[in-house]
Amino acid sequence: MATSIEFDNVSKCYRLGKGLPSLREAVGGMFNAAPAKLHWAVKNVSFSLQPGEAMGIIGPNGAGKTTILKLLSKVSFPTSGEIRVKGRMSALIELGAGFHPDLTGRENVYMNGAILGMRREEIRSRFDQIVEFAGIGKFLDTPVKRYSSGMYARLGFAIAAHVDPEILLVDEVLAVGDYAFQQKCHARMAELRNRGTSLILVAHNLEAIRQVCDRGLVMYRGENVFQGSAAEAVITYSDILRKAARESQISAPTEDGLSSRVMTFDAEILKVTLANAAGQPISVIRSGDKASALVDVVFHKPVEQPIFSFTVRTPDGRIVYDTTTRWQGLATRDFEPGDRVQVAFDLDVALLDGEYELGADVIATDFGHYYDRMERAMSFAVMGDEGAKGLADLKAQIRLSPTTQGNGAQLPEGQVKAY
Repeated sequence: MATSIEFDNVSKCYRLGKGLPSLREAVGGMFNAAPAKLHWAVKNVSFSLQPGEAMGIIGPNGAGKTTILKLLSKVSFPTSGEIRVKGRMSALIELGAGFHPDLTGRENVYMNGAILGMRREEIRSRFDQIVEFAGIGKFLDTPVKRYSSGMYARLGFAIAAHVDPEILLVDEVLAVGDYAFQQKCHARMAELRNRGTSLILVAHNLEAIRQVCDRGLVMYRGENVFQGSAAEAVITYSDILRKAARESQISAPTEDGLSSRVMTFDAEILKVTLANAAGQPISVIRSGDKASALVDVVFHKPVEQPIFSFTVRTPDGRIVYDTTTRWQGLATRDFEPGDRVQVAFDLDVALLDGEYELGADVIATDFGHYYDRMERAMSFAVMGDEGAKGLADLKAQIRLSPTTQGNGAQLPEGQVKAY
């Protein structure tokens, strides 16, 4: 199969400083020049992408995610390494990129479409689809400088996604759209992938990476620290966040501000245990038995009414069950430093034979950020009977109604004719 993208041992280095010097500074600096500071935004990163494949790139700000997209779209060029791209590319990297603020939405559709390589006839034939997808009909003849960030994102994605690209690059800009539009974008990306479009998605929304992508690439301080399935990439990134959050409690915050943005560690999950009905820790359980997921938490700072979350996933990251104290209608109290609590999620284990993983979160009361998050707190196995396959045991009862043979004779209820 032909490869859409080959990113081969690519690095990008920037020279840090105040810009180009004046002639006097340049001449004077020849004799007393301080060595330039170099910043490696991307270091020795390699990956490839096949037609119809979707890869998510995740990592903290400054990790090199957007730099990779800019290198692919030739906004920037590598310091070393080789990039090979095969196919028509469409990119949505920066909010408002390719738009002129004084032009109307209508005029910008034609201008941005032309920048992305569409002929005027192509744009005209898809114009109504673009406008309908963006949902900006009554603002179509308004200068885009009066648009909200959400309107910018909707129009930008609508144009990029209707170029019929063979490769689509999408950065974090979709985060400014509402939930309904994000789901609409995910559906459109799935449609394009079914047609063979390769997709690279950069997002801080880890569930979007799980939902949209097959593969994940985790970037940290310019380096690729993990590459594999999207589910495994999300777990690896969560582990990095947790480690950075823990370290920030005993030392200075990391230079990329990782912990303060995503996980504050005001509350810490000490352990997650699966216990049987007698309260004994277990790692193997029979399908249909009762059990409890016990989440032990300690608080390092005052926390108002946190939300406790519990998740069961398959090893490949599929969510089997997910709930929170908020969704269950349970109000929690305020906690002070030094407080400890054990949250018990009592379960009927209606799972079939297989391996599963428990995860737990402590979340701010407005769902704005995590205090702590353990995506893969522990693994356990379920032993079920051999009468069904899948994930959940729905306790199916099979009945056979009276039926007739080909000659009209009626078979007794429960009797099945052999074939």
